Amino acid sequence: MNVKSCSIEHIDSINVKDLLTIETFYVRPPVNNKEILNDLDWCRREDRPVKADLTDWDVKDYFPNLCSQIHVLYPNHFIQDLWVASYGCGDYSETHNHTDFDWSFVWYLDACPKCSPLIFPNLKQPWLPGEVIHPKVGNLHVFHCDRMHYVPPHTCPHDRVVVSGNLKRKPEEPEFRNPFI
Repeated sequence: MNVKSCSIEHIDSINVKDLLTIETFYVRPPVNNKEILNDLDWCRREDRPVKADLTDWDVKDYFPNLCSQIHVLYPNHFIQDLWVASYGCGDYSETHNHTDFDWSFVWYLDACPKCSPLIFPNLKQPWLPGEVIHPKVGNLHVFHCDRMHYVPPHTCPHDRVVVSGNLKRKPEEPEFRNPFI
């Protein structure tokens, strides 16, 4: 088990409101999403917490509408990673977070209300229920990268397909100074 140390400065720099907030938006899925999914290369990565079929880390070209919507919603950030996960029956994800980024997101591309939810456990009081996000096609959920989350084993007979990604803050642009003034 890898334990990541956390300095006091890091804790102070995290806005508690950001840690607790999950923002939800609607982004219309592409009409040809089945064609897109068939066009992607899929694999299993046993070294990753997601125990489902995954694509490469950079599939932004397949989802331009999603990317443009995210850029409008988070203009000071850029999409660092964007991948697709397809959960078949019995697939799940272990509890994990997305450190080294600012925000993470999940967008439901194909799912039903009975599909396995995305769960944010209550780590401080584990006997209390965590926050549960039930799938709804088109919903985009954005959350702080440090939030631990998981997906219980998928039990529906169809696949649960999500597009996930990470956002990083854009580097500060140096102020332009006209040398002739």
